[in-house]
Amino acid sequence: MRRKAVFAVGKKKKNGGTAAALRTGRRPFQHMALARLRELKKIVPDAQDAADVDVLLRRTADYICALELKLTVLRRVSAIYGV
Repeated sequence: MRRKAVFAVGKKKKNGGTAAALRTGRRPFQHMALARLRELKKIVPDAQDAADVDVLLRRTADYICALELKLTVLRRVSAIYGV
C-alpha cells in the first residue's frame, strides 16, 4: 500500500490555488526538516561548518560509526575486568 504524497510538486490544488498557496503547504514540512537539521548540527561534532545537507549526513554517519566502535570497546573492557 503506497502512501500519498504530502505535497504535490508543480500541480495546482483542486480549489484553484496559486503558487503562493502551494508554497504555504510546503512550509510546515520544510520548517520541520530545517529544525531537525539544526538540532543534528548541535549534536554531531564538527558539523557546525557543514553548509550542505549531504556533508552533514555523511558526518553524522561517521559519528554514529565512531560511537558504535566506542561502545564495543567499552563492552569488551568491562567484560575483561568483570564490571
